[in-house]
Amino acid sequence: MKRKYIRENPIAQLDFAELETREVEVFKVEQVASLLQAALDYDLQMLPWFVFGLLCGIRPDGELSKLDWDSVHLAERQVVIPPEVSKTRRRRFVDLSPNAVAWLEEYRRRGAAFSRKIAPRPKSALIQRRKRVQTKAGVDKWIQQGMRHSFCSYWLAKHEDVNKLVLQSGHTDAQTMWDSYHRGVTRVEAEKFWSIVPTKADAKIIKFASV
Repeated sequence: MKRKYIRENPIAQLDFAELETREVEVFKVEQVASLLQAALDYDLQMLPWFVFGLLCGIRPDGELSKLDWDSVHLAERQVVIPPEVSKTRRRRFVDLSPNAVAWLEEYRRRGAAFSRKIAPRPKSALIQRRKRVQTKAGVDKWIQQGMRHSFCSYWLAKHEDVNKLVLQSGHTDAQTMWDSYHRGVTRVEAEKFWSIVPTKADAKIIKFASV
């Protein structure tokens, strides 16, 4: 254009897509507590799916659908994600938080067995059961990837160790983890999240452990 070879900028003829930048969405502490309690009270077999998704950050699609109870070690407070289950095809070790253990212990106390696959099958039935639990919990909107995003956000707010979070979550990029989840929630909210424990079915107030 400067040398008069062309009359207009050819770039002006291109279509450009606007990139939308937004923070990841997470479930609020009260919603997480309600989902876990609703699963415990109304669909016990769904409880581990919510526990491992919300409190361990295990990917619901792919990983949780393949994971079985042999990979869960309550005594060591750890879940081992085998390479054949892991999305990245690498073995990883996910710590079980004290409140995750509390929910799983209550699951066992109510007579459920630690056997076979963790996630109910088929997937269509799992989705229907998840929706029923969601309705019982009073959670209007289901956030896609919300369980994993919630785990990462609340974990990082409490522990402030992005490198360990990469190992826990099976992610590959510490910088992306930091950019996505740093200051996504407050430290106070994180302390409440990690203190959500089971309460009795007839109780009207969700119980939180002392922090």
